[in-house]
This record gives sequence, C-alpha cells and structure tokens, in this order.
Amino acid sequence: MQLDEKWVVRIHDDNVNSYAGVALVLAELLGLPAEESLAAAERIHTTGSAGLDPLPAGPAEDVVAALQVRGLHATLEPAP
Repeated sequence: MQLDEKWVVRIHDDNVNSYAGVALVLAELLGLPAEESLAAAERIHTTGSAGLDPLPAGPAEDVVAALQVRGLHATLEPAP
C-alpha cells in the first residue's frame, strides 16, 4: 500500500448486523447525521456494499479497523 495513494473504505452487507445497527455505527464513528447514516445503511443493504469517500492510506486503515472492531465487514480498495 502506497502511503500517498487514496483508498476507499467499502462497507459490506452481511446477515449478522441489523440495518439500524449499521446506521448507528456510521453515525457514532463517522459523525454522520442520522439521515445520512440511515441513507448509507440503506445503500449498503440494497446494493451489497457502499464505499466512503477516498482517504489517505493511514486514515483509511484506521477507519476499516474501527468498523471491523464494531462488527461490520469492511475492506479497502484503491481509489479510482
């Protein structure tokens, strides 16, 4: 992973976490307003995954780790 590259954090739908639980984690961890976190949870649920805005490598890894610790399935992918 190149430190100067941008990476997308992708959050994946699963059969474990509830819609409301995903929205709550997004609101608490990312500071999203309730409407935005619910909309993001809906995108994850209906499309199977959703990517966050690209971040530098270090912060992207931190966000993925924080999501994973909270039980969400999250991965990194190079930004387009």
